[in-house]
Amino acid sequence: MNFIHLLSSEAVQHITIHCLNAPVWAAGPSLRPSAKAVGFKAWTGEKIQAGDLLEPLIPRDDCWIRDGRWHQTHFIFQTQDPNLLPIVDVYNLPITEPDSRYHLEVGPVCFL
Repeated sequence: MNFIHLLSSEAVQHITIHCLNAPVWAAGPSLRPSAKAVGFKAWTGEKIQAGDLLEPLIPRDDCWIRDGRWHQTHFIFQTQDPNLLPIVDVYNLPITEPDSRYHLEVGPVCFL
């Protein structure tokens, strides 16, 4: 990884959380991150969470909808510091109740 990091000037990674009645970022239609929003741990050990300079792009966040159907929240991590990727941990995931579920889809890192 060190060699790839040294040869790169930018990196991108996509993570999608598929959810059933389990909000992971926003708590409602305002799409503002809730106090219970998930956080991420970068390769360097740095935390990435709502409100930080490193906050991910979120082009889609439907997980706040609790209608008994599967939805998703899509996170894009794009950085000029390739040492931050890949994401190595996701924390503060929702505690599942009998009617809720979620699963993660972690995409590869593209080093540029």
